[in-house]
Amino acid sequence: MLKGVNWIAVLVAVVLLEGLGFLWYGPLFGERWAAALGKTPDTSNVALFMSLGVINTVIIVLGLSWLLRKLGAGSLQAAVMGALAAWFFFDFTTMAIDFLYVGHTAELVVINMGYQLVSYLIAGAVLGLIRPKTA
Repeated sequence: MLKGVNWIAVLVAVVLLEGLGFLWYGPLFGERWAAALGKTPDTSNVALFMSLGVINTVIIVLGLSWLLRKLGAGSLQAAVMGALAAWFFFDFTTMAIDFLYVGHTAELVVINMGYQLVSYLIAGAVLGLIRPKTA
């Protein structure tokens, strides 16, 4: 499954997504997100949670890389469209459960879904743009 992974593209995507997360849940939507969450986020183990977040991002980007290779998404447009489809069919529907059954507010879910959508599109673009060198 990891054969053929473009590790440079994965690394670039992970760094960009971590930066996006900092901006999204900080200056862009941090206050609205915390208000929609209805409580102050627990920061007592911030280093642990941030580390687990990076691991989660690596898994997402690796999975997207694998999926795009299986789909034969060899162009920027195909990679972005494949990433959009992956977000819609898997991430959007999974996160909708938070609104439908868990009781999260629409604003909280939209903020989280928006972050995931932009993340998938950025990762797809990076994976589509940074092509592995062929022998």
